Amino acid sequence: MSGEPFRSRVATLRDAWAERRALRAIAGAHDQASQFALLRTLWGWAREAAEDIRAVYGPSLDVALSPEPTPGTANPAFTLRIAGEYTLAFSLAERRRAGGSRWSIAVTISTAGEGSVTPAGPERRNGQWTRSRLQELILSVLGAYERSR
Repeated sequence: MSGEPFRSRVATLRDAWAERRALRAIAGAHDQASQFALLRTLWGWAREAAEDIRAVYGPSLDVALSPEPTPGTANPAFTLRIAGEYTLAFSLAERRRAGGSRWSIAVTISTAGEGSVTPAGPERRNGQWTRSRLQELILSVLGAYERSR
């Protein structure tokens, strides 16, 4: 059972749905401008998550977030790195099709020791990006860091 007060849980539910409705237009569109806007939204959520991690761990854990993606950049992307060796990388990816281009957010996870890069992110059948999906990815990387200690 959660120790969180019910009122807080209700507010969290309401806020999550409001955020999801606000993102619906850009998250469901696959043009470059919409997906770039989504990439910047993900960066903002990652910034907040990095601040939360720093607040919990303090200076004992290095948490680094690259600068916010800017318009006009050749390869818009950002990374969140934990302890220098555990990385989530987000980038804007284009898939060319016969009818034109389809843009999406590509995510990879790389962790120390394994030496591999793994694709990540919400699967098509599971829907669109949400703050909680991004946080789950970050928690998985943070968990890999903790397991390695």
